[in-house]
Amino acid sequence: MSSWTELLTHAESGDHVVQLYAGDDQLLAKNVSRYLAEGMRRLDGLIVIATPEHTQVIARLLAQDNASATLEAERSGRLVFLDARTTLDRFLVDGRPNESLFDSVVGEAIREVRARSGSGKVRAFGEMVGLLWSEARYAEAERLEALWNVLLAGSDYSLYCAYRIDLFGTDVDKAALSSIVASHTHLFAGPRTVLSSGRACG
Repeated sequence: MSSWTELLTHAESGDHVVQLYAGDDQLLAKNVSRYLAEGMRRLDGLIVIATPEHTQVIARLLAQDNASATLEAERSGRLVFLDARTTLDRFLVDGRPNESLFDSVVGEAIREVRARSGSGKVRAFGEMVGLLWSEARYAEAERLEALWNVLLAGSDYSLYCAYRIDLFGTDVDKAALSSIVASHTHLFAGPRTVLSSGRACG
């Protein structure tokens, strides 16, 4: 891929991308809506597990792009919005993500969306990991990324994650961040896209 835009447009099954967006919520919402809008055009199933603030902006941008298609996708259950905090709490056991509950909550939601898709594929956006990171629960965030990767393996799904992290901030836990980055196939952290292979794309 030569750019982040191309990556979001042509997201492949098994892709697990992450955006470290610092405080630029608008850029995040625009990128997520681009990723979802392309999936909508391809008749993919779409699932958004986000904070209420981000859900509101993403839904508005999707409607601006194609109001009728967005409404039809929601009505048919091909586009589903879930609250990140509520969904996360449903599969935590003693504060830690539980594999069986994760599959029954998140895995089942994705399988239901896939069943209603026209392509047999799913594009998902989630920021539950971002919530854990914001609470300095780094081990739990890493565990959740691992569960996502199990779900993605051999599937027809792609996943877009987001963390409110300034990659160049002085307060970033570098060791924890390294583990998070290693969980993804592609990373976007500013004006350039850095792929997990170490290549940078403008």
